[in-house]
Amino acid sequence: MNQTSDDQLAEESWALLGTIGAGGRAAISRRGVITPESGAWSLDWWVGAEDRWHVASGGAHVRQSLVEATPVVLSGLRLPGGEIEQRAWSAVDGTTGLPVLVVDFHNATKIPVAVAIALSGSSSASSAIDVVDGVVVVDGDGVALFSRQPSRYGIAADGRSAQEVTVEGDAVPEFPEGGVSSTSGSVTVGFVFPLPHTATLRVVLPMRRVAGPSELARIDVSTLPPHDRVVAGWKAQLARAPRFDFPERQIETEEAIDAARSHMLVHAANDDPLRWPGTLVDGVERSELIMALDEQGLSAEAERLLLAATDLQDADGSLGDSRLDATASWVVAVERHVALTANDVFAEVLVERVASAVHWLSKRQRVGRLRPARSFFGVGEGPDWLAGEDRRAYDARWTARAYSSAVLLLDAVGQSDAAQAVRLHHASLTEEMERRSIAADGPGDGARLADAVGQLRSDLLEGEPLWTWSSATDAHDPARTAAFLRNVRSIVVNDHGPTIDLLPSFGEDWLGQPIAVHRLPTVGGSLSFALRWHGARPALLWEVEGDRTFTLTCSAIDSSWSTSEQRGEVLLAAPIIDHVHTHLDHDLNHDHDHPQRAVDPLAESGGSFS
Repeated sequence: MNQTSDDQLAEESWALLGTIGAGGRAAISRRGVITPESGAWSLDWWVGAEDRWHVASGGAHVRQSLVEATPVVLSGLRLPGGEIEQRAWSAVDGTTGLPVLVVDFHNATKIPVAVAIALSGSSSASSAIDVVDGVVVVDGDGVALFSRQPSRYGIAADGRSAQEVTVEGDAVPEFPEGGVSSTSGSVTVGFVFPLPHTATLRVVLPMRRVAGPSELARIDVSTLPPHDRVVAGWKAQLARAPRFDFPERQIETEEAIDAARSHMLVHAANDDPLRWPGTLVDGVERSELIMALDEQGLSAEAERLLLAATDLQDADGSLGDSRLDATASWVVAVERHVALTANDVFAEVLVERVASAVHWLSKRQRVGRLRPARSFFGVGEGPDWLAGEDRRAYDARWTARAYSSAVLLLDAVGQSDAAQAVRLHHASLTEEMERRSIAADGPGDGARLADAVGQLRSDLLEGEPLWTWSSATDAHDPARTAAFLRNVRSIVVNDHGPTIDLLPSFGEDWLGQPIAVHRLPTVGGSLSFALRWHGARPALLWEVEGDRTFTLTCSAIDSSWSTSEQRGEVLLAAPIIDHVHTHLDHDLNHDHDHPQRAVDPLAESGGSFS
């Protein structure tokens, strides 16, 4: 495998910035270079220090992180004696209602510096930059407002670029009348500001197209919410989500989970979740995002996306996508939402649409022993990385999942005859899959990963520092964000059915380690539980809020235990992992002069989960 340098990764990686519901998004690169979704402009930054000029996009050392796991990005450009800190976040201006990007540059060094905000137009055939009423205008659109006026302007001249003019000390004190333009592509201007020790410069940029300077000029940059208030707002949004405390790189895992939740809310801010730049996700990716939102306690956003997807449903019941998994996964996502929220009213609203979708799936199935082999799910329309026969198997598995989900949903709303008809379709499909030697497990089956903890470890290494995951089509891939969160949840609970199995991924590495989960939506209700150790035996405390029936198990630790009680505590059998638990028992109970006390996990956990 080819090795990729850190510099290459920095150039290729970026994270999304946006708001919940206000529209507009921007990408910030690993060097703090910012581009809106329209691609109409970009912002780079150059810093003149005692030693030389440091160009963020040109290889300067930039440290980057999220502020408290929210979409507020801190980029620190290293200088002798400290850093210039760039903080970037999205907000809504109270005067204009305009979604904007706020970018603060703070001098955390011990010396005064110069900061050049380099704004470039798009790479179209021609481009122009002007300053009108204090607003930077690019190709006729207002794109930037500064908290104070620049002292100098770095403009290309005499065959030198704007950057070369700036770093060589030749920036001019007046912006040219009529602006700066180019007929051969993008144009760049460096807006230069002195930045004394501890001083801060603010730049405000619109996150949607603003014709002319007038609307941007109405914004008072000093009244926009500061980054700490925005962080508090994001944390209030995430307070709805469950909390996981388990041993796997605990601090990094907690940060990654919260960051992924924030990112997912940005991905799902529109009724149609988008890739970058402004490309719709496909049908199955939309359904995976919906299920991830529901499983993370963000059910309002999940419900909005489910309802929006009905606008895509054609008269034949399909979800307006050539691939079968778009329709099948939507049916699964609807049932999953109802199961996790116990929202029977929502089920009633969508049950006819679900029935229509299942009818379309049954026609696509085309089961029959006398039909030619190619009639079984046609040629298969699954993902490109599967071969033709594997695509048929993939479509069959998704259809089986949709049938199972539809039966549960139809039974829940009292449509027993319709549920029975779907059971017959399911039985017919199962028989045909067996006849064709199509395994029930494989791509499309929805099963949890065999090595879910291993995947988590890999994701943690790959996702740092902004907790984004890339694909061949998207450097901040919403499908991978959803997959990360769904995998994390699968580590602590498996509840695809009436049984809620706790810690299905429990293994040797977690022996003797405390584990806790709080307010996790499950098919039985809101679940909290904690695992504490008494020698080689774990004590389990649990509480399930709700009035639904369920069976609780912990098969990876003690396969003999189960309960249907809503709350309680139990001392489980010592997990049998060959050579391990005998040594653990000895290590944790080596002092025979102090007999083991009675188990009271409730007291150890503070008395209650509520």
